[in-house]
Amino acid sequence: MTLLAAPPPCAAIVLAAGAARRMGERPKLLLPIGGESLLRRAVRLAQSARCAPVIVVLGRHGETYRDHLAGAGVHLVDNPEWAEGIGASLRRGVAALPPNQPPDATFLVLAPDQPRVTTDHLLALQATLQAQPTATAVASAYAGTIGVPVLFRDTWRARLASAGGEVGARRHLQRYLNEVVALPFPEGVNDIDTEADYAAIAGQ
Repeated sequence: MTLLAAPPPCAAIVLAAGAARRMGERPKLLLPIGGESLLRRAVRLAQSARCAPVIVVLGRHGETYRDHLAGAGVHLVDNPEWAEGIGASLRRGVAALPPNQPPDATFLVLAPDQPRVTTDHLLALQATLQAQPTATAVASAYAGTIGVPVLFRDTWRARLASAGGEVGARRHLQRYLNEVVALPFPEGVNDIDTEADYAAIAGQ
């Protein structure tokens, strides 16, 4: 009997610190999709994709989201610099990754406001990276660009430790484009930034 090799360790960083100003003061990530909040859904997908730990970076609505995630089995990280932009949240999440990881370890970065992300897509990111030994990241490709969800090899933590401002992983992906595999994900263009976005998606 042949034993299958265990998959490499994969952590996840869920970026949940933003103010979502275009939604007013409403904590956007509590909006339900299919009877489940956007935030809980993102956590469930990461856990279903065998990611551990699942790190959730909190900011503007931190206390509300902290209460909402009680019992979810996640590692919560506060980002007091959330107003700086998504880069600061990425930096905080990367700093919270487990230390001393093996060379084949990976970490996933995802945004809860992409309601078309599925467990299958996250697993496809993992399978694609395993099949491409010379690649260091697999990013989702949509709307003529690449972005989240994106899976990085552990070597990227040093690169992303300096992330800042309104620029998340995308600028870094472009800088090291020769190391990045683009996985088509046209559904990634659907995200929720406004009440109209939510109404359109929730009504489908």
